[in-house]
Amino acid sequence: MLLSLPFFSTYYDANVRKEVDKDRLIIEEAAHAFEAGRPVCDLDLEDIFERTKTVDKAFVDHLMIPSFSLVVRYGDIADVRIQRIWRISRVVYDLLKRWPDGASFVDAVRSAYREAEFRDILLEILHLYNQETRMLTHSLKLLPPLNKAMNSFAETLFQAMEETATAITDGYTHTLYGDRNVHA
Repeated sequence: MLLSLPFFSTYYDANVRKEVDKDRLIIEEAAHAFEAGRPVCDLDLEDIFERTKTVDKAFVDHLMIPSFSLVVRYGDIADVRIQRIWRISRVVYDLLKRWPDGASFVDAVRSAYREAEFRDILLEILHLYNQETRMLTHSLKLLPPLNKAMNSFAETLFQAMEETATAITDGYTHTLYGDRNVHA
C-alpha cells in the first residue's frame, strides 16, 4: 500500500510530531497563565494561534514532495483551530485547578470531570482536529488530475479519523474511569 512506503511513514511521523508540538505550546501557555494567576478568559487565543503557525511553517519548510505545494490558508481554518486552542486551554485550567497535591493524572482527571463529561470534551478536541485536517486538504495544490483523487482521499481520511477518535476516546475514558484503582 502507498501509505506504507518509507516516504509516507516519515511524513506521517513528522506530522504527528508537529501536532504534538502545537498541543505542547498550547498546554504550556495555559499552564504558565494559570501559574501566574491569570484567568483562562485572559488567554490571548489569537497570539497562541499565531505561534502555532510557526510550528506549521517549520513542518512545511521541510517537506520535499515533487508536484506538490502546500500553502496553508489560515483564514479557512482559524475558527476551528482557535476553538481547539480554547478547549485544550480550558482542560489545562480545569485539571490544574482541581489537581490535589501528590495526586496522579488519573486522580486529577477524575476530580475535574465526570466520566461522560471527560469523554465529550476529549471527543470534541479530536473532532476539531479532524475538522481542521479536512479543511487543510483544500490548501493542497496538486497537478489537476490529482485534485479529485485527493478530495476523495481526504473524505475517506476524515471518516477514518472520526471513527478512530471515537475508539480512542472510548478506550482512554475506560482506562481512566473503568478501573477506579488505576493510578498513572
